[in-house]
Formats: sequence, C-alpha cells, structure tokens
Amino acid sequence: MRVLVAFDFPTALPKNGDYRSLLHAEDWRPTRNVMEAIARLGHEPILQGVYDDILPLVFTIKRKKPDIVFNLLESFRQKRHYEGALAGLFDLLQVPYTGCSAEALTICRNKSYTKLLLRHTKIKFPRSVVFPRGKTNRSIKDLKFPVIVKPLGLEGSDGISQASFVADEAACIERVKTLHETYEVDALAEEYIEGREIYAGVLGLEKLTALPLREMLFTNFPEDRPKFATFHAKWNPEFRKKWGIKNTFAKGIDEKTQADIEQISKSAFRALGLSGFARLDLRLTDKNEIFVLEVNPNPNIANDDEIAYASQRLGISYDQLIQKLLDYGKRRRG
Repeated sequence: MRVLVAFDFPTALPKNGDYRSLLHAEDWRPTRNVMEAIARLGHEPILQGVYDDILPLVFTIKRKKPDIVFNLLESFRQKRHYEGALAGLFDLLQVPYTGCSAEALTICRNKSYTKLLLRHTKIKFPRSVVFPRGKTNRSIKDLKFPVIVKPLGLEGSDGISQASFVADEAACIERVKTLHETYEVDALAEEYIEGREIYAGVLGLEKLTALPLREMLFTNFPEDRPKFATFHAKWNPEFRKKWGIKNTFAKGIDEKTQADIEQISKSAFRALGLSGFARLDLRLTDKNEIFVLEVNPNPNIANDDEIAYASQRLGISYDQLIQKLLDYGKRRRG
C-alpha cells in the first residue's frame, strides 16, 4: 500500500523533495516514527511537507496516487485554523486519510463550539467566557476565580503559562489583551479546577476502545503554585526535570470513576463525530468529579506520547497502532 505522509513544514520545501536528511532532528521525531512504522509494516511511505503552497501536495497526490494519506497536518502558513481545510482537500481529491474528518477537526479547533455541541450530554466543563480578538468588554461576573486564560484555537498548550492563572478580573483582562496581541486569536477565560491532570485516549470508528488513563504528575512543584499543563510543563525537558513533572499511567482511581471517564470519553467522541483516535484532557477532583478541559482530535502520535503508551498497555504495539489508524482511515472513506 502506498501511504502519503503529509506533515507540517516550517519553511520553504526542499527543491529536490528529499526530506529524509532532515528527519533525524528531534523536532521531526513524530513524522519519523510514523514513516518508519509504515515502512516496517511493508507499505511504501511517500513524504510530503506543506508550508505556504498547497499545490505540491496536490501534485504529489495526483502523480503518486497514494492509497491513503497519513494526515499529520495541523497548519498552513503556520496558521492552525486551516487544519480542517487541509483534511477537506483530501475529501475533494477523493483520497482516504487517517484520523478525524475535516468537519470534526474544524469543530474541535474552537473549544467554545465543542462545549456547545456537548451541552446536551451530562459531561461537565469548567464555566468559561470567550473574548473575541480585540474585545475585552465581556461579563465575567458568573465566573469563580481563579481562572485560566488561554488561546481559543491553539493546541499543545501554546500560549499557556503560569501567567495564564489569574486571580481577579483586572489580571484576567490583562492576560486576554496579551493573548490577543501576541497570538492574534480569541481568548477563553475558564474556571480553574483543582485536581489531577488526566488524559483519556480513544481509538476506533463505530466500536470504540477506551485506552488506559494517563496522568501528568507534578512531583517537585511548589505547593503554593497551581498545577496545570503549561507549554513548558508539556514540552520543556529542563523545566520538567527541575520540577519533577512526568507523564505516567494514572493510579489510585476507583473502578466506578474509571468507568465514568470511559463513558464520558466515548460519548464525547461520538457526539463530536470523531474517528480514528482522539484524546480528552480532564480534571479529576478529590471528590471524583470529572471535568473535560479539551477534546483533541488527531493528538500527537509519536511513539513516546500518550496514545502510543496507552495503546501499548493494551498489547497494541506502535506498528500495530499505525496500522489500525490506516485501517480506520480506509474504512471511514469506504
């Protein structure tokens, strides 16, 4: 099977189309992991980066005629709000692709829309207020401080730092202005939920598999500082080492709560029309209340990230996981 691996490229594409010499760098590990797994599975990987011109991707699909696209694309011209449009291109070209549909990617890009669509379920969310770019005159009197102020349409904790945690209205508005000016996106002020940072993965199409729960632990973090997944807490190795931040399998969660999380995860997956794989970011309070913070379609699929580790706990090797995602993509298209 010919598998086109489509991925984000941060600069102009190499003129000779040879990406392999670049993939040894750590930043490219998720793409390299997927490419190598596809080759081990006996398929033919075809690499295509995307930066600021969509035509090379179209030409490669027309010329190489892949059986499926392994979709790692999240941005165009380094703008993430195009993620759904990129998947829509594959629909227009009538080529199957892995992961979630264009519609689902577009919906989940906006955390506020996600909450509206899940309002009819029993899923709990922290209360929040949206501040459209350039506007700060939104009422937040119904919010209970402290709150977290974060970009509405970004992922990977982009724009989230300890400064996102604010204790009063003045600080909230100031942080909103910072996000508007720095990231040029809408901002979301969301009540801070004290509790454990839990990650719940889901695989499948019609029949869903809830993956073992993962958790971000803050083992050496100061007690007087809020513990939540900032950009540095997720991606900065030195910061993680200094403060004893590590991701591991969640322990000490009773069977009923685990079952409740599984039900919530599958319900959200179906209600939002997700497919292939997704991850829910949750907060679990000391009273076992479950709050959904975000629903992430097409999360990181590196061989050392949450989805891969959780799948391995169920006996699904990394190569088997990649094959499952290819199979899901073919079936969804069919």
